[in-house]
Amino acid sequence: MMGNPWILRAAIVLFIIAVDRADTRLAALLVMTAALGSLAIFTFKGRYLPRFIMDVLDRLTDKAALERAFDAKQRQLSIIDADALSQRLKSRVIGQNGVADRVAVQIRRRIAAQRKDKPIAIFCFAGPPGVGKTHLAKVLAEELYGGRDHLLFFDMSQFGQPHAASSLFGQARGYVGSQSYGALTAALRDKPSAIVLLDEFEKAHPEVHKRFLTAWNDGFITEVSDGSHIATNEAIFILTTNAASRRIGEIAAEQGEDVEAIDRLAKSALSDAAFAPEVLSRIDEVFAFRELQGLDIARVVALEIEALAGQFGLEIEAGGIDIDILMHAIAAMSDRMNGGVRDVARAIERQISDGLIEARAQNARTVRLVKQGSAVAVVVAQKRDHPNAAPAAGEALPNK
Repeated sequence: MMGNPWILRAAIVLFIIAVDRADTRLAALLVMTAALGSLAIFTFKGRYLPRFIMDVLDRLTDKAALERAFDAKQRQLSIIDADALSQRLKSRVIGQNGVADRVAVQIRRRIAAQRKDKPIAIFCFAGPPGVGKTHLAKVLAEELYGGRDHLLFFDMSQFGQPHAASSLFGQARGYVGSQSYGALTAALRDKPSAIVLLDEFEKAHPEVHKRFLTAWNDGFITEVSDGSHIATNEAIFILTTNAASRRIGEIAAEQGEDVEAIDRLAKSALSDAAFAPEVLSRIDEVFAFRELQGLDIARVVALEIEALAGQFGLEIEAGGIDIDILMHAIAAMSDRMNGGVRDVARAIERQISDGLIEARAQNARTVRLVKQGSAVAVVVAQKRDHPNAAPAAGEALPNK
């Protein structure tokens, strides 16, 4: 291996000697050409080019190190540990363990396949409201890309008219707004490696639905304003829907681990709910979310309470949520499934927000929640050591 370059160089020297004997001027021209080529290579690799000619990365950073780091990141995403990803998803999304397992396996397969002419995956999260569909998509973006800056969120209920597609895909020339890209095309142009979350997809107009077919079938979206193609083959599309929610919840409960049956029956239910067949045929898999039950409801509500307290710079004391509050939440879920856990969490928020504000004003650090008849009382459990001490990172300042 070490001798090969020298053999090549020796062959070049012998070739020039032979040419020199045949035609001295031609040999001189070859030598000058080789010298100029060597000088150009040396100048480029040594970064001796004028600043206005150099690649901006050569000029402003360590380009070689950046290229190595970028390649390493690309390779990291191409190999997913499905078991580890599933465990992380299940630790943050309550009550949907079966869905988390299947999503992790499918993500691993789709990323490994690296389809050039299609998105990495097109998933549909279907089921009742308030069971974690949107939350799972957000958590997945954090787990795959390290943060929600790679989550492109679109509320599809805003696109209920056929002309609303121009907001996503751009406006034709000659019309108002044609000077700027559509929201979706601009987002994918700037961040092609992302999760595109199409929330409440069923609420968009069918004509808007059909505009996604090229993105899912051919691996690009056409920006209407200038006709440019925006690649979608590095994106993961996730549709969430509440359509046929009761039936899909039943399918998830009845079919257990039968993945093929769940996908087939869920797509059939969505078809009955007026999803176009050409849209359903592009979806790689439908994940049926089951209704939250029993202690899963209590877990989600407890986490919502903890998050709400954190917004006021307070912590919940260990064991500080009265079990009667959570038992009431479980019972309430059976009476108001339309909004799921969100309705119950909002009801509790209305009862405790004022108490949390007062606790913060009293310089509380930790609080506990106690059920008092139909109301919920916030009790200060521990105050800060020094009334005028600055709160820890992430804590709100007390009212004065």
